[in-house]
Amino acid sequence: MLTISQVAQRYQLNNRQVHELMEYGYLQVSQVLRNARGGVSYLFAEKELETVDIYSSLADLQDKKTRLKGRGLNKAQFSKVLKTIHHYDRFLENIAGLPGEEVLKISFYLFHLNHYAKRYPEQARDLYRLKNRVLKKLYQENPDFIQLRYLVGPDRKRIWLCDDCKDSARSAGLTFVEYLKKGYYCPKCFVQAVEPEYYSLYEFIIAQGNYRFVFHLPRSSAGRWLKNVSDMEQGRRETGPYEDHMYLYGRASTRIEEKSFPLPMVREALTAYLAQ
Repeated sequence: MLTISQVAQRYQLNNRQVHELMEYGYLQVSQVLRNARGGVSYLFAEKELETVDIYSSLADLQDKKTRLKGRGLNKAQFSKVLKTIHHYDRFLENIAGLPGEEVLKISFYLFHLNHYAKRYPEQARDLYRLKNRVLKKLYQENPDFIQLRYLVGPDRKRIWLCDDCKDSARSAGLTFVEYLKKGYYCPKCFVQAVEPEYYSLYEFIIAQGNYRFVFHLPRSSAGRWLKNVSDMEQGRRETGPYEDHMYLYGRASTRIEEKSFPLPMVREALTAYLAQ
């Protein structure tokens, strides 16, 4: 791990340049260290640095600053980062000694893991696999702290467009797949149910004191280790027009979030929990 000063020395930059590369998202923080006065220091993984063209990134940043002069760039303000980290400190203080302290702490990291999975789709498969493993361990070891619901979703379908819809798709300049994604098929199209309740979800509700976390897992993954669906409280999940997007809950991580609780830090905390 390298500090800002060490990165600056390695690439013959000044600290301000490295700090700006971090502020504007060109450098990914790997770890946040706290000091006795409540401040923070950032560390960068050497392997991550090797994947970044530092000088091209710096030139691109300067070009953007010139073009957007007076309007400002979307940077992560240091004051907001400190505020976010201090909020986490208060969270830890408030849950200390509660019966479900560990469950809440792990839920906090899962909350951020969800956001990273939305931000980085190329890593989403691995991140969701980690989420599945953590929720499995949480639920099996702490069932009294987790309320479980089964949200019934629609069947997985295979759709064949009728001739009229095919003509409409061609006229609109859309492929048949694009046409289906927009939900434009009509009652004359042939619809076949391939797998019942394919888009159903398991909902995990974790509530202690003033804190509440809600997580979802697809039936296809959590159903392998969760049984007795008929005994669970059930609800109806809300869906959009195109079923392949039905699992996209929540939002992507923000720049503030990435500087306060970096993805490597979140991964490390959840992996350590699984190893207990």
